[in-house]
Amino acid sequence: MTAEKSKFTDMKLNYTDTKDLPCLEQGAIKLHPFAGEKLMLLKAFLPKGSIAAKHAHPQEQITYVASGKVVVRMLGEEVILSEGCVINFPSNVEHEVEALDDTILLDMFTPLREDLIEKIANQKK
Repeated sequence: MTAEKSKFTDMKLNYTDTKDLPCLEQGAIKLHPFAGEKLMLLKAFLPKGSIAAKHAHPQEQITYVASGKVVVRMLGEEVILSEGCVINFPSNVEHEVEALDDTILLDMFTPLREDLIEKIANQKK
């Protein structure tokens, strides 16, 4: 029990209001990342007509559509997702997302998207 207890002695509560998260703009799309030790949440605002161009990353991603509507293109298929829908993007699989309405997505990544953390850090300089 003592070893377990010492594991948490240096931990601090990690929380914020999402409106206070840093913003990374990728064209018209606004990304607001929040990271833990091994997991990242990204609140994404996609205005109607914006496109997260075809890309892939080593992180596994799960996306929840908080509001709006998007079309996702992946693995030779196309699917329309609206509020309440969820989708999994496997590691290293190309995908593209187009906003059919003003949309808010909640993206979860594991491991962390170090590339986005670095872009935010460089943006502050």
